[in-house]
Amino acid sequence: MLEKLFGIDVELGMSYCLDDEDIYREILEEYVNSAKISELNQFYESKDWHNYQVRIHAVKSTSLTIGAKELSAMALELETACKEGRESDILSGHGPCMSVYQDVLDTVTDALND
Repeated sequence: MLEKLFGIDVELGMSYCLDDEDIYREILEEYVNSAKISELNQFYESKDWHNYQVRIHAVKSTSLTIGAKELSAMALELETACKEGRESDILSGHGPCMSVYQDVLDTVTDALND
């Protein structure tokens, strides 16, 4: 399963799980089951930047925990933009971040189903 996690730093993810593959698998399952894309899209559409910031913070943290460093960095940028009131950066960064988020979710789902 681990070899199917393209673009994810499995070693980093495993380090958060005491290098226990069973725990890592549970974390990956929870990551997929608690996906926040629809909530983020709703908050984005309504320009509810406070709640958007709360959800994108969660994406940042949980993505790093599984080893999705690129997504975590993108989410950090959006979280910071929310904190600093940089709406134009949120508007331009949301789409690319959600695309990477969906790719990560698809990759993890495919790996878990093998």
